[in-house]
Amino acid sequence: MKNRRVAPSMPDPDEVVAASDAPRPAPQWLRVLRAVSGFVLVAAVSVAVAWGSRRYLMTSPRFSLERVVMSGQRTRTKDALLARAGIKMGENVFSIDLDAARNKMLGDPYVKDALLTRRLPDTIYVSIEERVPAAIVALGGETFLVTRDGEAFKHLEFGDPSDLPIITGIRPELAESDREAFAQSIRRALDVAVDYQQSSLASKMPLQEIHFEPGDGVSLSVGGSSAGTPITSLVLGGPPFRKKLDQAARVAFELERRGQKPDSILLDNDARPDRVVARVR
Repeated sequence: MKNRRVAPSMPDPDEVVAASDAPRPAPQWLRVLRAVSGFVLVAAVSVAVAWGSRRYLMTSPRFSLERVVMSGQRTRTKDALLARAGIKMGENVFSIDLDAARNKMLGDPYVKDALLTRRLPDTIYVSIEERVPAAIVALGGETFLVTRDGEAFKHLEFGDPSDLPIITGIRPELAESDREAFAQSIRRALDVAVDYQQSSLASKMPLQEIHFEPGDGVSLSVGGSSAGTPITSLVLGGPPFRKKLDQAARVAFELERRGQKPDSILLDNDARPDRVVARVR
């Protein structure tokens, strides 16, 4: 029996048509172009939205400065500090450079630190930390206000507190050559002032001056609370100051009992610390 050839099967015409109509993948450059175009569109929309938002924030009356709440100021007034900072009521709160305003406030010697924050829609809060003058120090013919920490922060001027103890006898060059030693001297003087204020003498003979003697001893000028009232000098020498002030009080009250006024009370005899010398008028 002869082998018969089997004719190859022909493809279905519908399948041929379907295969020829299948979409071909887009070229690489076209896919990149579409992605870039989408990114550009999104970016353009974002910029437009941001610009519109910024324009609204910077121009809307809703964000006009209506209130400034300030705390911590004692020597300087709220209006004076705002004027120094260049902050004006009614201006847009977002247009105010808070860092620049703070730096301007710090230009006032009384202002040790300042914190400025916005509270939307129309308020700025300002917290002030002031330097508090504790004494007046005399240096080479000039006078400065000093803090309790020993910082000389400004020249004494009209309008500054003047009812403060005066510190004298510190070498002027110490303020420039050794700031820490200068600060220590101020703190030491003010520690003596605290001891004096706690003594029984303070109510009758107010403290006027703290003076550093040669050799680092200390003397106090007290009294003179009214015109014509004499000043008494308490020459303390070195510590312990509180004990020496108690001794001075006993001597002063004994002289008062006798109807006498002390010109000076000397308690600087280190060889004989219990010996007190009083000079009367």
